[in-house]
Amino acid sequence: MTLIRIGCKKNAHLFIFLAVLFFFPVQAFSDISESISAGDQAFAKKEYAVAEKIYSRILETDPDNFRIMRSLAEVKIGLKKFKEADTLLDQILAMKVAKGKKVLVTLEGESEPLEAELVDETVILTEDSKNNMRNYLTPVLPEPVPHYRFFFFKSGKMELVPKHRARFKYVGVPIAVREQVALLQGQVKIQLIRSAGSTGPVEMVSLEGGCFKMGSHQGEPDEQPVHEVCVSPFKMDKFEVTQREFQFKMETNMSLFKGADLPVESVTWIEADQFCTKSNKRLPTEAEWEYAARAGSSTEYSWGDEFDAQMANFCDKTCAGNVKDNIVSDGFPVTAPVGSFPANAFGLHDIIGNVREWVADWMEEKYYLISPRQDPKGPVRAERVMRGGTNHKVFRGGSWANAAPELRSANRKALWVDYRLEDLGFRCAADL
Repeated sequence: MTLIRIGCKKNAHLFIFLAVLFFFPVQAFSDISESISAGDQAFAKKEYAVAEKIYSRILETDPDNFRIMRSLAEVKIGLKKFKEADTLLDQILAMKVAKGKKVLVTLEGESEPLEAELVDETVILTEDSKNNMRNYLTPVLPEPVPHYRFFFFKSGKMELVPKHRARFKYVGVPIAVREQVALLQGQVKIQLIRSAGSTGPVEMVSLEGGCFKMGSHQGEPDEQPVHEVCVSPFKMDKFEVTQREFQFKMETNMSLFKGADLPVESVTWIEADQFCTKSNKRLPTEAEWEYAARAGSSTEYSWGDEFDAQMANFCDKTCAGNVKDNIVSDGFPVTAPVGSFPANAFGLHDIIGNVREWVADWMEEKYYLISPRQDPKGPVRAERVMRGGTNHKVFRGGSWANAAPELRSANRKALWVDYRLEDLGFRCAADL
């Protein structure tokens, strides 16, 4: 708010207005700015029930006013009405995005709106104020008079307009505001996930173990040579770890795409390892993971050598990535609720696609040359350093942000243990 020589303030009118507002609907042209001011002051005083009623009535008159939607959402948060706040924030995020603060201004007595830029939402003038604006006026009343400062495109001039003589409507949501709303919604969703709580013990699939051919002749050099590996019986989570379970146990949630039944992502290897340990489980070894993903197959994908968009969440035509497939759609532009796609032959969902999954092993590109046949666990750290291995942990499976070839059963990637990606999650395993 810009102050231009503020004189004496008389707050009695505000309290009278708040009292009267409950009995008379907000309809008059000149009442809108007073209503907004009253709502803002009630919110500042944490009088959330009062602010909720004021903002709700304003939205009845101006249902597309994202500024009021956001204020009402913040009030709902104060009242712990998180679902209602989430709905309001969703409406804002669905609106057109605009650059700058372009608005349409309707002046009292005028029928056609004028295009302008909102320079300042509140400028206070008093009777002894002086300014060089073209519409300079001396208020009749001794109370401070709030004004908007607009730059009108047609006239090319900056003007101060008393709030009670103007209404304005944004032409889209400014980018900066949209980003703030997205951050606010993230906090709301954390509260919603917290209220959802845990679903109880996570379902696991018992795998009898056995021998299989690990790697791929058609893959990258670190997927070769193809070699026989045998794994002992073990259990693996049927689904990727969800945000509700991760947040319940770890009391944090760094996921970009928040939702109770969405897979947790943007999680480090360290956090994934800690979660599994707290759950009396562990991260699967790389060999266990590929055995589980292949589900008895020897093809590039567990269902065959050709990719099928209905079997996994990958970067389809709705994906924002530059590797997207412009022809097919899997139904999800980003992460999908766990279990949205068919299970493989072992009964495991989303082990291919949705989010990539951390495993226990350190990465060494030539490890397959020396890998033991029985229950390989990757190079131990000392051996890895001596042979020039990377300081990375392996992750597998491909994701919503990857092209189809990245979802092959044999594909390997790795990152630092404290790195976060919005398409990287995990699932746990345990011994039988």
